[in-house]
Amino acid sequence: MKAIMHSIALSLAVLVTGSGCTGQRDILIADFEGETFGNWTAEGSAFGPGPATGTLEAQMEVSGYDGARLANSYHGGDDARGMLISPPFTIERDYLNFLIGGGKGPDTYMELVVGDSTARIARPAAESERLRRLGWDVRGLRGREATIRIVDNARGGWGHILVDRIEMSDRDKSEIIQNYELTFDTDEPLLLVPVDDHAPEVRVQLRAGGRSAGAPMNIRLAQGEPAYWVPVDIARFRGEPVSLVFEQLDRGETGTARIRPAASHEFDYAEPYRPLYHFTPRHGWMNDPNGMVYKDGEYHLYFQHNPYGSLWGNMHWGHAVSRDLQHWEYLPDALAPDSLGTIFSGSAVVDHDNTAGFGPGAIVAIYTSDGRMQTQCIAYSTDNGRTFTKYGHNPVLVDAAYRDFRDPKVFWHVPTRQWVMALATTQTVTLYGSPDLKAWTRLSEFGDGIGAHGSVWECPDLFPLRTPDGRTRWVMLVSLNDGPNGGSATQYFIGGFDGRTFTPDPLPYPLWIDYGRANYAGVTWSDIPASDGRRLFIGWMCSWEYGNDVPTLNFRNAMTVPRELSLLSNGQHLVLASMPVREMAGMRSGASSQRAIAVSGEYTVAELIPGNDGACEIDLTVDPGAATGFDLVLSNAAGEHFDLCFDLRTGNLVIDQAHSGNAPFANESTPPSRAPLAPAGRHTVRLLLDKASIECFIDGGRTVSTNLVFPSEPYNTLTVKAAGGPLAIASLDVHPIK
Repeated sequence: MKAIMHSIALSLAVLVTGSGCTGQRDILIADFEGETFGNWTAEGSAFGPGPATGTLEAQMEVSGYDGARLANSYHGGDDARGMLISPPFTIERDYLNFLIGGGKGPDTYMELVVGDSTARIARPAAESERLRRLGWDVRGLRGREATIRIVDNARGGWGHILVDRIEMSDRDKSEIIQNYELTFDTDEPLLLVPVDDHAPEVRVQLRAGGRSAGAPMNIRLAQGEPAYWVPVDIARFRGEPVSLVFEQLDRGETGTARIRPAASHEFDYAEPYRPLYHFTPRHGWMNDPNGMVYKDGEYHLYFQHNPYGSLWGNMHWGHAVSRDLQHWEYLPDALAPDSLGTIFSGSAVVDHDNTAGFGPGAIVAIYTSDGRMQTQCIAYSTDNGRTFTKYGHNPVLVDAAYRDFRDPKVFWHVPTRQWVMALATTQTVTLYGSPDLKAWTRLSEFGDGIGAHGSVWECPDLFPLRTPDGRTRWVMLVSLNDGPNGGSATQYFIGGFDGRTFTPDPLPYPLWIDYGRANYAGVTWSDIPASDGRRLFIGWMCSWEYGNDVPTLNFRNAMTVPRELSLLSNGQHLVLASMPVREMAGMRSGASSQRAIAVSGEYTVAELIPGNDGACEIDLTVDPGAATGFDLVLSNAAGEHFDLCFDLRTGNLVIDQAHSGNAPFANESTPPSRAPLAPAGRHTVRLLLDKASIECFIDGGRTVSTNLVFPSEPYNTLTVKAAGGPLAIASLDVHPIK
C-alpha cells in the first residue's frame, strides 16, 4: 500500500508558512465599521440597514470579528434572506483574505465573481458564531475586475452568515487549508476514517479517476484519539488511486494522518447498550423507518442512515431484510445523496401492474430529496430491492410554496385505480394522485384546525382498518415534535377516505399511538398479502430531544419491535391499538410462571431471570379488586428503577423514569409521563425489556408507552405495590428473550 499526501496546487511547506511577502501593503476592500454598508448594495432584509455591532437579538454570542462591527445576516432570524454586493474592484494582490462564520449550508456563502462567472466560493469551516480567517488564492486572476457577493438564501437552523475584514494581500493569512487532497494507491476495499462526535464536520469528497465519486460526505474528523472509525467504501475503484478531498481543514490538523486503507471495518458490535432483539444499524446513525415493503417472503426495512458517523447527517437509505420480523440481514445502503440533495424519508411499493413502466413487480421507492428545496423523487429496483436506479427525470413532484414538503407515503387505491400519496406539507397532509408514480395531481389537503400543531408535521401514513363491528375506517398517522409528554410522538386520526378526501370522525383529538417518549416517525409496511391481513407498523425508538446524546458509540438508536395495528374500543370511542407482532413469541426462551398471587401491600420477584442480560418479556394480568391503584417497579442492585403507576381513580398510567439510569433525560427534574387507561375489570400488562428500552402494552395495546432507559446493570427485580386495598395478580409470566 502506498499513500500519497498533497494539497491541490500547494506544497505542504507552503501550507504551513504561507507564500513569501513582496513588501506591498494590504488593500482593504471592506471592514464594515460604518453605520451603513456605504457603496455596497444590500438586497433583501437579512443584513439589516447596516453592519451589526456584534450579536443580534436572539442570536448566540458572535466572536472573532475585527473592530466593532461586521456583516451579519441574522437580522430577522435564520429565516430572513438577503445579499450584499460589493462595488467592482481590480484584483491587485495574490490573495483575498477575510473573516467568515455562521451557517455552512449550500445557501450561505461568499463568492468572488469575475465577468459573469463564479471564480471562487467560500463557506464557514463549521457551523459557528465564531468567525475564522479564510483566504482565496487569486494569483491567476490578478488584473481582472471582480465583485464579491455575500449570500444568505437559507432558512431554518444556521440560516445566516457572518463576514468581516475583506482585504487583498500578497500573503495567505488563512487559518484554514482549503481543498486538501489525500491520495491512496491501494487494493483494499475500505478507507477507515477516525471520528470524534465533538469535532466539527468537515466536507469530504471522494474522487477516483480524476472525477468526483458520489456526493460529498460530512465527517467529524478526530484530531486526537478517535472515539471510533467509519468506513468509506472504495472497492469499486480497485486498481486505481483514490483521493479524499477535504474542503476545509484547520492548519496543523492531525486527523488526516490517521486515515488508512483496510480490508474490513472492525468494531465492538456488542457494546453495552446495543439492544439484543430490536433492530439497530450495524454502525452509524439511524432515524425514521423508510420504504417498508413486503415482497417474495421478505420484509424490507429501509431507514434514514448516516454511514459516516453516529450523529445525524449524510442521509442515505440504509437497508435490511427479514423473513420472520425477528432476525434481520444487513444489506448495503440502497439510496445515496446526489445533486438533488440528501435522501430523506419516503415509502416503497410493488408495482404489480407495471404502471410506471419499470417492469411488472418492480419495487418503486418514493422519497424526498433535501437540497435547495425539498422535492419528491422515485427510484426503481428489479432485483428485489437490492439495488435501485434513480428515475432520469427526477424530481416528479415540486411545490415551492412549501418549505417543509416531505415524507411521501404511497399506496394503490383500488376503487379509483390510482396511486395516492400522503405528503407532509408544513402543518398539514396533502394528498396527491397518480396513474403511474411519475405525474402527480393534487387531490386535497387535511389538517387545518384539528389535532396537535406544536411543530412541523412529518411522516404521514393513510390506510384502512376494520372495526370490531366489521366496518372499514381509514387511519391517518402524523408525527410531530410536540407529543403528549413533550418531545417526539405520533398522533392519529380515524375517518373516511373516498379516493380524494380524508374526512375525520368526531373524536377527542389529539389521539396518540404511543404515550412514551421514544416512538416517532412510525409508518406501516406496504404489500402485506391479503392472506395475512395484518397492518404492520414500526417506529424509530428515540426522540429528537436527545437522539444525538444517548450513551452509545458506534451506532445510535434502534427501532421499536414490529407491531400489529387494530381498531378497538376504549369504552367511549375507537382507538388505534398496537401490540407486538405474533412472531415475537418465537424469540421467547422458556418461561417462569406464577398464578393467583394475593397482594395486600407489595409483592416482589427478587430475581426475574438468573444471569439476566437485559432482554426479557414480562406478562401480567392484574385484578384490582378493592385497590385504587397499583405500581409496577423494575429495579436493579444499583438502586436504579423504572416505575409504572396505575392510578385507577383518575384513569391514568403515570411513568417515572427519573431514576432509570445513565440517560440524558433521567434526573430529578425529569417530569413523569402520563397516558390514559381504559376502564377495565382487569388490566393486562406486557413489558418488553431490551438493554436500553422498555415497551409497555396495556389492555391489548389500547394504551402504549415506549421509553428509553440506560441502567448501569439490567433490571432484574419486579415489585408490585397495591394502593388503597388488596389486589390479585391472576398471572405473571417472565420470558427470557434469546
